[in-house]
Amino acid sequence: MSLRAGVIAAGRGSRLAASHPGLPKPLVPVAGRPLIHWVASGLAAAGARELTVLTNGHGGAIPPSLAAAFPDLAFDFVSADTASSFESFRLVSRRLAERGDDFMVSTADALLPATDVRRFWDECRAARAEAGLALTDHVDDEKPLWADLDEAGLVTAVGDDARTRRRVTGGLYYLTRAAAARLPEAAAHGRLRDFWRALVSSGTRVAGVALSKTLDVDRPEDVAAADAYLATEKTR
Repeated sequence: MSLRAGVIAAGRGSRLAASHPGLPKPLVPVAGRPLIHWVASGLAAAGARELTVLTNGHGGAIPPSLAAAFPDLAFDFVSADTASSFESFRLVSRRLAERGDDFMVSTADALLPATDVRRFWDECRAARAEAGLALTDHVDDEKPLWADLDEAGLVTAVGDDARTRRRVTGGLYYLTRAAAARLPEAAAHGRLRDFWRALVSSGTRVAGVALSKTLDVDRPEDVAAADAYLATEKTR
């Protein structure tokens, strides 16, 4: 059975707007390819055959770009100007939950090896978790979202509740249909990080999978770092 996945590509990308004027953040070129192409490629290599992709009103160029680059993938494109990152996550999750018992959601700027994407999926399912967070010890973010793990690999605290602060989230998430059915209304959280903090605090079984180095491309300087990272990955 192929894994089910979605990509949130509805952010404004304001920090990259000055260096790439008029270009939606998911189409910013990284190592010769649009950023979102790297994300879609990783999900496809991990086993995804269908991708739900959420764009905003300024992302009209994203669907044809993906469709042309990945003719073997079936796309479910959704356009919505959501009010928050949590609303975007909620919209994509609810849509994916209509077609499967569990699924993954990636941000459009999370770069990680396809082998790690697949391992994240497999370990979340093996843990019989209702939700899961991809974690990395590579911290290069202005506002990292910390997450603590116990010995069983379950997340015990997120954000301000975290104490050990050895790992941060990496932009890849796992959710079951049952958990998606319990997602609160869109107005309940202003940010996706607030949802994850509340979910873990509620006692929900959330798996935390420690992966290798992952990158988020948010700032102009992140593009150069991503170029170097991807060049290294290609030589392995």
